[in-house]
Amino acid sequence: MKILKRLIPFARPLKHFFPEYTIYTFFSILFGLVNFALLIPVLGLLFNKDAVAVITKPSFSFTLNFAKDFFNYHFTSIANEHGKFWALAFVCAIIGVSILLTNFFRYMSVRVMLRLRLKILGNLRSALYKKYIHQSLPYHHNKKKSDLLVVMINEVQEIESSVLNSLQVILRDPFIVLSYFAVLFYWSPKLTLFTLLFLPITGFAISILTKKLKKLSYFSSEMMNKLLGISEESISGIKPIQSFTAENDMGEKFNQINNDFTKHSKRLFGRKELASPISETIGVLAALCLVLFGGYLILIDGTTSLSGEAFIGYLALYTQLIQPLKNISSTSSNLQRGIVASEKIFDVLDSEVVIKDLPNATEKTSFEHKIDIKAINFAYGEKSVLNNINLTIAKGKTIALVGQSGSGKSTLIDLICRFYDVQNGEINIDDAPIKNIKISNLRSLISVVSQDNFLFNDTIATNISLGNPTATMNDIIAAAKIANAHDFITAMPDGYLTSTGERGVKLSGGQRQRITIARAVLKNSPIIILDEATSALDTESERLVQDAINNLMNNRTSIVIAHRLSTVRHANEIIVLHQGTIVERGTHDGLIAEEGYYKKLVEMQEVR
Repeated sequence: MKILKRLIPFARPLKHFFPEYTIYTFFSILFGLVNFALLIPVLGLLFNKDAVAVITKPSFSFTLNFAKDFFNYHFTSIANEHGKFWALAFVCAIIGVSILLTNFFRYMSVRVMLRLRLKILGNLRSALYKKYIHQSLPYHHNKKKSDLLVVMINEVQEIESSVLNSLQVILRDPFIVLSYFAVLFYWSPKLTLFTLLFLPITGFAISILTKKLKKLSYFSSEMMNKLLGISEESISGIKPIQSFTAENDMGEKFNQINNDFTKHSKRLFGRKELASPISETIGVLAALCLVLFGGYLILIDGTTSLSGEAFIGYLALYTQLIQPLKNISSTSSNLQRGIVASEKIFDVLDSEVVIKDLPNATEKTSFEHKIDIKAINFAYGEKSVLNNINLTIAKGKTIALVGQSGSGKSTLIDLICRFYDVQNGEINIDDAPIKNIKISNLRSLISVVSQDNFLFNDTIATNISLGNPTATMNDIIAAAKIANAHDFITAMPDGYLTSTGERGVKLSGGQRQRITIARAVLKNSPIIILDEATSALDTESERLVQDAINNLMNNRTSIVIAHRLSTVRHANEIIVLHQGTIVERGTHDGLIAEEGYYKKLVEMQEVR
C-alpha cells in the first residue's frame, strides 16, 4: 500500500500506537473466538438429554488441547455434581465475562486508532501549511488559491474518511479473518476448504468495480475544485458581479459545474456502494451452500467428526466472517477516492521550493555599504521583463523607479527581495551575492510597503508587530506615532486591540496604509522599499501617509516606486524604466532639463 507508506510517517513516533493496538486487537479477537467456542457446550446441554461423561483432570501444558480439556473437566464436574442447569449457568457466566472483555479490548483498540488518525491528519495539515508559506512566489502565482484551499481542507478530509477510516480495517480485519479461518480449519478442514472456493469469486467482482472507481473519483475531485473555485471568486468579487448585473450569468456557470459534479458523484457512489451488497450476497450464498455441504457430511457421508451442536457453532463463527470480509472488500473501493486525494496532497508536499537557501548560504545581519545590481536579465517564461539592468544604491540614499505600467519596476523589487531569482547577472549586498545570503537574513534587512496593504483578521497591535512579534506595547505605540497612526487607533473603541476585519475591511485605505508603515517602522530594517504606497489614496490620506513615509525613510536606504512623480522630486537618483530597460537616470531637475522620456511622463501627469 503505497499511500499508507506515505501517510504512516506522519504519525511518528509509532511506538506509541502499534504495540498498544496489536495487544488490544489480539485479545479482542481471542475473547471473540472464546465466545463462539463456548456455544458448543451450551448447545450440547440444551439438546442432549444423556448423562455428561466424566473427564479426568488434565496435566498442565501450554497448548490449545490443555485449555479445551481443562474447561471440559470443570464443565463436566459441575454438570455431574450440581446438574446441567448449573453447568449451563457456569458457561453463560464465562461467556458474559468474555463478551465484556471482547468489547473492552475492541474499544481500547478503537481509541488507539483514533489517536493515530488525528495525529496523521494534524501533522498532514501542518506539513501542507508549512509548504504553502515557505513555497516561493512563482509557485503561488501559477496556482489558484481555491485549488490550494481544496487540498488543505477537502483532500485532507477525504484522506480521513476513506484511507484512515480504512486503516483500522486493514490492520484488524485480515487478522480476524485469518484467526477465524484457523479455528474453522481446526474444527473441520473439509468444510473450511469448501468455503475458500467463494473468496476468488468475491475478489474478482470487487476488482471489476475498483478499476473504474479511481477514474470517477478523479473527475469528482476536479469538479469539486471547480465548484470551490467559482464560489471563492464569486464571494470575493461580489461587488463587480452585482455592479454589472452578472448574477444570472454566474449562476448559470455555477449550475453547470454543479450538475456535472452531481452526475459524477452519483456514478461514483453508486459503484462504491455495490461492493458491500455484492460481498454480502456472495457470503450468504456461501453460508447456504455450507449448510448443505455440512448437512451432507453429517447426515449422509458420515466422514466428519463434527457433532450437530459443533456444526451449529461452526456456522455461527462462519457468519462472523461476513462482516470483516465485507469491510475488506469495501475498503478496496473506498481507497480509490483516497488515492486520488493523496496524489494531490503529495503533489503539493513533493513540489520543489525553487527559491531556497543554498547549502553554503551565509549569515548577514547588517547593511553597511551598497546594493549592486549587475547586468541582470529576467523573463516570465518567454516574456522578457528586464534587460541588462545595472544599478548601484549607496547606503542612506533614496532611489526612485519610475515608468509606465509593465516597465519592470515591481519585478526589479521582487528580485532584490529574492522572491524570484535573476536568470542572468547578479545582485549583491555589500559585495555579497544575495543568493549566498540566507533568505531569512536577506529579508530581515528589507521592509516592504506596497499598495496592497494587506492586514490579517486580527488586532491592530498584532498586525503592526508582524515583523517583530516580541515587541512590547510601548514599541508598537512608538511605531504607530511615527507612522501617523496613533491618533486614529486610540480613537477606536478598543484602541490597539481593535480587530481590523478580513484584509483590514474595517479600516479606510489611508488607515490600512499607515498601519503597514508602522509595521515597517517596528521591523526597523535598514533598507526600505515603497511600492506605489500612495497610489490608491485620496489627497488627504496621501498627505498623512506621505508624512509617515518621510518619517520611515529617515536615515534609511530607500527604493521608491512612484506612480505620482511629484513624490520623488527629492530622490537622490531617479531611474526611468521603459520596456524593461533603463532609458534615463539622474535627478528630477537634471532629467527635466534633458527633455526626454521622464519629462514626458511628468507632463502627462500635469495635463491630467
